[in-house]
Amino acid sequence: MEKFFSLFSLLQVFWNTAVVCCLGFVLIISIHNETGVFVLVKTMSGYFSMILEVFIICLAGEYLSSKGKLITTATYEMPWYNMPSNQSKILMFIMMRSQKRLVITAGKMMDMSFESFTTIIKASASYISVLYAIY
Repeated sequence: MEKFFSLFSLLQVFWNTAVVCCLGFVLIISIHNETGVFVLVKTMSGYFSMILEVFIICLAGEYLSSKGKLITTATYEMPWYNMPSNQSKILMFIMMRSQKRLVITAGKMMDMSFESFTTIIKASASYISVLYAIY
């Protein structure tokens, strides 16, 4: 499951970056050529829906990472040192396991977080400016 979702996330990142880049370029060209309100609204709705899709994936990764950190904190703050030894051993294993970060990755190359979201948006904006310079 992890391999499939990791590959799926990687494909989503590449696809969404390319589509956001192309839609941004079409949006700039539409404004420049004064094609009409309908074309602008249609392009902008596609542009924002693709950005929203990337944001939701990154939001899920950020949420998972923050909840993983909360597990470590909550387990440590329990009075595990006053518990019976069999229960404290279980809590120790939970603390040890929760120190490994929980993340959603895109192809095991980048963690899906808000930082990744800004990286994707910056890359798309760079590609848009290159396409506009070529145009």
